[in-house]
Amino acid sequence: MSSPRKLLGFEFASLCLVAFLAIANGTAYYDLFGHLASLGVPAELRGLVVGAYPLVAMVLYLLASPFLTARRAPGAMLAGIAILVAGGVSFLVVRSFWGLFLLRAACGAGGFLLGSGAMALLVTVIPPDRSGEAFGIYSVAILAAYGVVPAAMDAAVPRLMGVTQAYALAGLALLPAVGLVFALRRRIRPPTVGADGEPHLPSFRDVRETLGSARLRLVLALGVAYFANWSSLYYLFKGFATERGLGNVGAFFSVLTAVMIGIRLLGGRLFDRFDKARLAAFSFGMIGLGHLALATLPIGAAPLLGAFFGLGLGAGYPALNGLVFELSEPRFRPLNANLMMFAVQLGSFLGPAVGGALVARAGYPGYFGGSIVLGLGSAAAAWTVRARR
Repeated sequence: MSSPRKLLGFEFASLCLVAFLAIANGTAYYDLFGHLASLGVPAELRGLVVGAYPLVAMVLYLLASPFLTARRAPGAMLAGIAILVAGGVSFLVVRSFWGLFLLRAACGAGGFLLGSGAMALLVTVIPPDRSGEAFGIYSVAILAAYGVVPAAMDAAVPRLMGVTQAYALAGLALLPAVGLVFALRRRIRPPTVGADGEPHLPSFRDVRETLGSARLRLVLALGVAYFANWSSLYYLFKGFATERGLGNVGAFFSVLTAVMIGIRLLGGRLFDRFDKARLAAFSFGMIGLGHLALATLPIGAAPLLGAFFGLGLGAGYPALNGLVFELSEPRFRPLNANLMMFAVQLGSFLGPAVGGALVARAGYPGYFGGSIVLGLGSAAAAWTVRARR
């Protein structure tokens, strides 16, 4: 199938909406720690319940995504929606530690099926010369969910019987995606088929072949670094701000998120006019210098530094995904896109874990030191990708 020239069509818009609904479902559980505490789950076990979702998703992105072709994607997405809807409703009755752990693990599998299927379809509708713009817009749909859902949950929970009813509603809110998936199945044809008309199914030999590219391996590692930096900042900044006496933590993240969304909306095709590796190097440089500024400047400068971080983080995601797209053979694009999703899950898991350990052992100066090294070292590594292209 020839590459499409139109980006902002029904298929792309539908996949952005599906991504919004999927992320909105996940972010609805942002207060799960509090719910577990109300159920009497011991403090040392709550993290296991919360972490079951990303851990299962991470393993599946690594082991199962090679087999999720564009033709299989709609069926996987429908299965994922069914699991997530059932999972949300099940929170009404499941109260034991093991029941909650298995429920979160099942939701992690559902999230993988929905997210991985959407990504496998997304790379088939992106014009080759507009990958940066496409991933920028797609990521705005994800960021919008983070901006909308927590506020909506805070408004909805007092009007409901409890937080579990809100979890159930979050699951049911995925049902409109079913109609979109059926429409996408009719409109999108798999881009790679064999001589017998069946889709090409990647094997582990294909995985080894595509990962034989040193540049691709490096870009995937940069994806881990990017999301480790972002997730550790997201989860650890509040503790730092409390220690330093900053009351309005939300202002930092409001400015940061607004700038990220603005960069990705206004940047548009600029992401495709500039070298994406150079954009990635700029992103990591801003992240590293931002952590240096947080560690050294008065805490009152934090909202302004939110804009600084927003510039770097806003450019990084579309640049790295665009690089993976450009460095991949067409037949490997769905596979490599999902390998990048594995990098996202791994970075999101490692960031808070390693960052929290640094804070525990060396305080926030140790955390900032590690983040500065990771940011600036990743900037240098991204620059070498540019030099070798």
